[in-house]
Amino acid sequence: MSVGLKLVRPLAPAKPAIGLERLALALYACLLLAVTVYQDFPLANSIGEIGRSPMVLFTPLFVFCEIAMLSKHKRVLHVSKLQKYLFGFILYLLFVSMAYVLVQFLQGSYSFGSENLLGKAVKVLFYFTLILLYVRHVQLVIAKLGSFRLLYGCFLSVVTLLLVIMILEMASMPNALPFLHAGSGPYWRVRLLTSESSTTGTIVVVYTGILVYLSRYLSSFAKVLSMLYVAGFFVFYLSVTGSKGFLIVFLLTLIAAMLKFLDFRKKKNFLLLIVAVAAMYYMIASFAAGVLTSFNNDIQNYTSSVTRMGTIVIAIVTVLHHPFGVGTGAYLIYFERYLSDSISFMTKFYYNVFGLSQINASELMQYSGSDKNLGVKSGLFQWIMFGGIPAVAFFYLMTKHLIGKVKSSLILFMALVFTLLSLLFVVLEIKYEIWLLFAFISALSGNHEADHSKASGEDS
Repeated sequence: MSVGLKLVRPLAPAKPAIGLERLALALYACLLLAVTVYQDFPLANSIGEIGRSPMVLFTPLFVFCEIAMLSKHKRVLHVSKLQKYLFGFILYLLFVSMAYVLVQFLQGSYSFGSENLLGKAVKVLFYFTLILLYVRHVQLVIAKLGSFRLLYGCFLSVVTLLLVIMILEMASMPNALPFLHAGSGPYWRVRLLTSESSTTGTIVVVYTGILVYLSRYLSSFAKVLSMLYVAGFFVFYLSVTGSKGFLIVFLLTLIAAMLKFLDFRKKKNFLLLIVAVAAMYYMIASFAAGVLTSFNNDIQNYTSSVTRMGTIVIAIVTVLHHPFGVGTGAYLIYFERYLSDSISFMTKFYYNVFGLSQINASELMQYSGSDKNLGVKSGLFQWIMFGGIPAVAFFYLMTKHLIGKVKSSLILFMALVFTLLSLLFVVLEIKYEIWLLFAFISALSGNHEADHSKASGEDS
């Protein structure tokens, strides 16, 4: 199996810079990668959710780089297919958002709670614009860095930082590094620099996946050490994470990778499949009862599962009524409109499927008449609510493009599948590690048979 991917020509490593300039760029890359994983920045307490990531502070720098490049080259450089898809989707969202806000204005609705509909539309569109700028900036930094080994060192530094943070968290729970988080309350699970543990899985998978991929540019001995280090880090995280969603998605990713890369016509692979299926059966048989009990307890006594599923139902109902989406401002109106339908559906669903006569929908009901944290608890369905059928087309085209790029790289394929599955339960607006992975993959060449030694020679 060949894994000889390399970066496309526009993003191919330039001739290495020398001295302080190259060192400064590497340090900046480390800073950018560290900021990418920081998703519970205290600035959120002052300016709202957009401030939960310090990436918003980089906006002037991103814009300055774009202006400088445009001024120097008189054209837009480093345009990948991912960027084209994002740009087209943003233009569509701008159109549909303004159309639906105008409809609400004509009906006499100018705000929802304390949120002005037009202001909300613009604020949410800023998230999308910042994502596009981030993707372009990441691909620019990769191109300017000029060395895959140096890029490997940057990712290694941030993974090591995450390891240190994990150890500190384990040693000081439940009051672990409170000054780094928007909320200072106790927290009993590993969450790194995010607000909750369920959002850490994509960070770990993306950074370790890219790190393993980049280790192919190391010497044989260094590559072995790198693999051992990554394996140790990943197993440590796996042993301390309390996220059930991570474990489920990781299991599904392993199954997808086996089906993709194993040739079951070979006896040894067929035997491996039997062993893997037996192991999965044992895991399911051993933990299914406990997981089901925990799931039922969560539904009846807590709110996370019901809230997540309920908001997804709201998104689906909205798109059924408005196939082309409702935009980034007026969605507040429709979220409220279909809230009662969602609660009614959830009550019937859990009774018919699980035999539960009571669910805890208190958090879901609190959204009625409120504009606080109003949104779908799934990045995929939130964007589909915004953009309707064109949003589905956007995700399809993006996924097809990215899968095509990694079809011969096991580690990047697994990282991508895990991330795509995670879109069902994580938000997309500030999960910049997701866009980091997408940007990295989109910058890969379609030449899957690239000679590894040649790539290593170019890097040295």
